[in-house]
Amino acid sequence: MRYALDTNAVVAALNGVQPVPTKLAALEAADILLPAPVIAELYFGAFASSRVRENVARIDRLLTLFDVQPFDEAAARRFAEVKAALRRAGRAKSDFDLAIASIALVHDATLVTHDTALLDGSILGLLVEDWLA
Repeated sequence: MRYALDTNAVVAALNGVQPVPTKLAALEAADILLPAPVIAELYFGAFASSRVRENVARIDRLLTLFDVQPFDEAAARRFAEVKAALRRAGRAKSDFDLAIASIALVHDATLVTHDTALLDGSILGLLVEDWLA
């Protein structure tokens, strides 16, 4: 099984919030992917922090450990399909959340998130786990 990590899961891992580091340690690195929008959110947090150099270095190290998946054409198409379906259902999600979910869907990965907007079951086919619940 492959896992895509949402930003909140990565932050929990970086900060040693259990059980996230333990669960990650039990997996093979090849089974973990980082959606590119998550990397953008992580870098934003680092550059907005008071410890920019330290936090950027932590993210840079993280990127050597796991597979980063881009928001490519397949993810863009899935994003559009999901956003249109949600609009028809009268549900809204942030574009970043949808981009992250779309990358997970394209790669048949379970999304690890603590984001209630992604845990509500409204994205057809998206498997989610909350390791912080």
